[in-house]
Amino acid sequence: MNFGLFLAHRMRRQSIDKSSASSRIIKIAITAIAIGMVMMIVALSTSLGLQQEIKKKIIVFSGQLHIAPFENNNSKVSTRAIRLSELNLNAWNDSEEIDHLQATASKAALVKSITDFEGLIVKGVGSEYRWNNLDTYLVLGRYPITNQNLNNEVLLSETIANRLQINVGDKITAYFQSKTSSTSPNARYFKVVGIYETGFPDFDSSYLFADIRHIQRINKWSSEEVGGIEVFLKEGVDLTHKNEEIYNQLPPQIDSITVDKMFPGLFEWVSLFDFNVAIILILMLLVGTLNMATALLVLILERSKMIGLLKSMGARNKLIQQVFLWNAFYIIIKGIFIGNLIGLVLVFGQKKFSFIHLDPMTYYVSEIK
Repeated sequence: MNFGLFLAHRMRRQSIDKSSASSRIIKIAITAIAIGMVMMIVALSTSLGLQQEIKKKIIVFSGQLHIAPFENNNSKVSTRAIRLSELNLNAWNDSEEIDHLQATASKAALVKSITDFEGLIVKGVGSEYRWNNLDTYLVLGRYPITNQNLNNEVLLSETIANRLQINVGDKITAYFQSKTSSTSPNARYFKVVGIYETGFPDFDSSYLFADIRHIQRINKWSSEEVGGIEVFLKEGVDLTHKNEEIYNQLPPQIDSITVDKMFPGLFEWVSLFDFNVAIILILMLLVGTLNMATALLVLILERSKMIGLLKSMGARNKLIQQVFLWNAFYIIIKGIFIGNLIGLVLVFGQKKFSFIHLDPMTYYVSEIK
């Protein structure tokens, strides 16, 4: 048996039995390490969860890549059309890397209910649009039917519905600007069939979903002309590399842009989470190091007589060091175990029961997952 480990065990047992200062300092050290571990686990899991949820919401509404004509406006409104035949799909639409493509077209409109009106972006989607991506966010009703004959069904957010004081089944009127200022606006009459809410103000306060054929008719586009293509990649595909590959296969007048370039402000804000977590981890490591140094110093001072006795019996410095290092190892392992246990219980409890809520206006999510 390791003699240093044996002495460390006896010293610890004696300290506990006598309720000495070393016993209290060991308990304090274990508690401090456990608290530090809980803080690190919660901070890391919360940061990763927020980043994934926010990125997921952005991708659901815009895709990981967006293919559209080169434009000098940031309004998210489709001003020029592209033909699907222009995109050279056979050259880059790889089934092993690309999960799904869906055509969209957006147009600004003044949407009016009986009591109020709002300026919104009507996002036209086609039969290939994956409505199931919005299942988590659907609050009431159902999705518009876009794979049959043209109809007037629309999906809007709960935020917009509250502003317009409408509900599922109500009718609204949308006024679209004509190409020439001399003619009257194009009016479309829609029926609300579904209400969604993402907790993402940038989308909830701006977008209304309708059949893309409405936008095509208003813009006098053919059925082959769309405002853009949203590209969803399969898991594990390198976003930057695939974007370069697609861009090189497109005509010069058409651009391909990644989702982080479409919403640079949001992604820069999300990246700050990593910096905040790094600061927390560094602080917890510093606190843990100082705490262990203090605990060892108290143990050494309290056991000065024992150290003198061991030295008089011929014990080497290495043996004495081992005694206190084994005690430090015990404190660290026990603190880490307790901290991990508490931290994981908190993390999985939050994932299961969502007992901590956030302000979606600030964090873009209502719950920490």
